[in-house]
Amino acid sequence: MPTADPADARDGDGLGSATESAGILWGVGAVSRRLGVATATLRTWDRRYGLGPSERTSGGHRRYSERDVATVARMNQFIAEGVPSAQAARVARAGQVAPEPDRPAPAEAAGRAVQLTVNAMMRATQDLDAATLTAMVGQVLDHRGVLDGWTTVMAPFLVTVGQQWEIGQLGIATEHLASECISTELRQRVRQTGEHRPVNAPVVLASAADDQHALPLAAVAAGLAERHISARMLGARTPVSALTDAVDRICPRVVFIWSSLTATGLVPSLAGVEGLDPKLVLLLGGPGWQPTGDPTESAASVERVASLDGTVNRIAELVA
Repeated sequence: MPTADPADARDGDGLGSATESAGILWGVGAVSRRLGVATATLRTWDRRYGLGPSERTSGGHRRYSERDVATVARMNQFIAEGVPSAQAARVARAGQVAPEPDRPAPAEAAGRAVQLTVNAMMRATQDLDAATLTAMVGQVLDHRGVLDGWTTVMAPFLVTVGQQWEIGQLGIATEHLASECISTELRQRVRQTGEHRPVNAPVVLASAADDQHALPLAAVAAGLAERHISARMLGARTPVSALTDAVDRICPRVVFIWSSLTATGLVPSLAGVEGLDPKLVLLLGGPGWQPTGDPTESAASVERVASLDGTVNRIAELVA
């Protein structure tokens, strides 16, 4: 259960005091985090359908009771199942006096919470509501951290966006908006980390030549920042010549290269450049990489990494 946040308590969005009649009382911000529904959406449901807080604190702040939260959760679930908002509100209200169902198993409850969050993020994406989507991404990262937030919520969300785009349900603008909102919050995490610990040599992050996807690089950079490890991100579509020049000037310990497509997943000739530090490690991430052949033929060591946490953990080992 979420704990009270002092800042939330000041602005009326936190977890309030308990009362004999209503039990624990929740502010709109706490309900938003608990259910994965944007605060703007909660306020809209309150204004349009009367699904808002029914209790007040001694200081006069409006608060959601547990029954109110259950009603909003039903509303959110019905909408996620495709029920129109007005009808979902009527059905949710009608169920207010019904006995609460048995609590699901922890794993089932966690999976349901993630799905509700992904559904809410999809609604914001479909509405091109960048402010709400960015706020929800920030809440996920604040609550779960970069690695778990990416694996548990962001990756399934991006898969859903991609699937909806492929069948024509979403346009390219929505896909770009989703990527930009996530990237914005990931970059913010890098800036907020503060002082980085010293490492033996820099870390370089780049996408393969002609690969336009840079979001995974931002995720790796943010994951490293949580461990106070700095990285130099060269970005999308990094030509081999530019990457080679960067390696020559920076002398990194690790170069992480992302490839989304087989068309871009050729191990760069960087691996065979003479004069490289024999300790240099090329980490290849993404589904696009083709077989590397015998790594002993390369001046640099070449390794595959299969996940964000695996990438961050391996880099942390190499620069320790």
